Amino acid sequence: MPKVLEKALRVLESFGDQTPTWSEAALRRHLSIPSTTLNRILRSLEHAGYLARHEDGRYQLGVAAIRLGHRAGRTMNLAAVLEPHLRRLARETGELTILAVPEFPAGVARYVYTVDSPSRLRVTSEVGSAVPLTAGASAKAILAFLPQDKIDFVLSQELRAISAGTITDKEVLRRQLLEIRERGWAFSWQETYDGAWAIGAPLMDADEQAAFASIGVAVPTVRHSAEAETAVREALLATVRTANQLLG
Repeated sequence: MPKVLEKALRVLESFGDQTPTWSEAALRRHLSIPSTTLNRILRSLEHAGYLARHEDGRYQLGVAAIRLGHRAGRTMNLAAVLEPHLRRLARETGELTILAVPEFPAGVARYVYTVDSPSRLRVTSEVGSAVPLTAGASAKAILAFLPQDKIDFVLSQELRAISAGTITDKEVLRRQLLEIRERGWAFSWQETYDGAWAIGAPLMDADEQAAFASIGVAVPTVRHSAEAETAVREALLATVRTANQLLG
């Protein structure tokens, strides 16, 4: 983790029930962060809405941090709410089904729930696994529906290959994200796992019109065909429509 990001997270973690407000001087003593570095972090967090500054100069958590907390709480309950629908999707497709959420500071999509395929030849993934937001259908389905400034930030980072088909050309990826946004779903071919293709679609925040999670289905390449792709996509999109209605 970049050192400045680690320091920014330490700043945010300092705010709690016991210490809801901090002065810059008190934070500097508490965290032992150099004055110039801390001032730059505080200004950046204030500008982004994660901190708010009182007239007396003291800081408290801002609206953006509160919204993030609400989304985190919703994510914790997300798998429990959607479990029967994810299991039904896995039964209908016979393939690995994934529920993913973004971890934006780290630039990854984290798998918070999976349902394995019953087939002996199958794609597998564990809960807790993370992939770059730029790689794979589940991740790209989230990235395409984030605010443009967040997309630009993610694409400003180095794109590293993690599998045979990972896209590392930023212009190609930008074009793909526009296509995903237009049609409402993402496709990938061996982008996160050799020998696997996948389709993913976003779960949307009605207030902010941004993706807060995605559902994906991953299939071995040996079971790819136009018919299989259509069947998986239709089953996935039906599940996503149900989930979005259920979650409001």
